[in-house]
Amino acid sequence: RGGDSASRVARMSEVDEGSQARICEQGGGSSGLVFPAVENEHEWPAGLRGVMYGFALAYFFLGVAIIADIFMQAIEKVTSKRSQKINQEGQRRTKMVWNETVATLTLMALGSS
Repeated sequence: RGGDSASRVARMSEVDEGSQARICEQGGGSSGLVFPAVENEHEWPAGLRGVMYGFALAYFFLGVAIIADIFMQAIEKVTSKRSQKINQEGQRRTKMVWNETVATLTLMALGSS
């Protein structure tokens, strides 16, 4: 019975060693969406991979910034809508349709979810 527990511990340590491979090393998550970019990427120097990952991260953040800028332009367009009414004295009154603060906060909450 003692031999069974020793072999079980040995098998567990083999599983732990295999499952602890870093994602940028061989056997550590080769099914990423973007990285590894090429098949033998894990063999490249760590500095080169770091620079490549840095450029990719900057590229993705730039994409998020562009989308956020477009979203903010849409918020400004919606919140800038005005309506004109003629009062009893015959004067035109221009009124904002949206409370700018509430509209902006609501649309930002929708955009961040």
